[in-house]
Amino acid sequence: MKLLIILSIEEYTNDVRKILSRQKVPIYSETEVHGFRTDKHQPEISNWFTGEDHGVYSSLFFSIQDEECVKRFIKEVKAYNKETGAEKQNPLHAYSLSVEESA
Repeated sequence: MKLLIILSIEEYTNDVRKILSRQKVPIYSETEVHGFRTDKHQPEISNWFTGEDHGVYSSLFFSIQDEECVKRFIKEVKAYNKETGAEKQNPLHAYSLSVEESA
């Protein structure tokens, strides 16, 4: 079994849902994430609540699936990033982690 993790900016969330459906992922979880790039977001403590960089609204998806399903999903994500040009700005990120043990 594999743990599939997908990170997406908010604007691509529906596209991720469509890919999950096409790849027949029967069940998954998603949550909103507010992310920051550390090279751009270096708040000063004296000025903590002001500034223009408010982070990026993203989504985090995860699911435990068989290896073949995860491979198909990651293959489609790679194609999506290339076809849409997302790989240059805000690509979808998909990760596969082995599930060693469960209870």
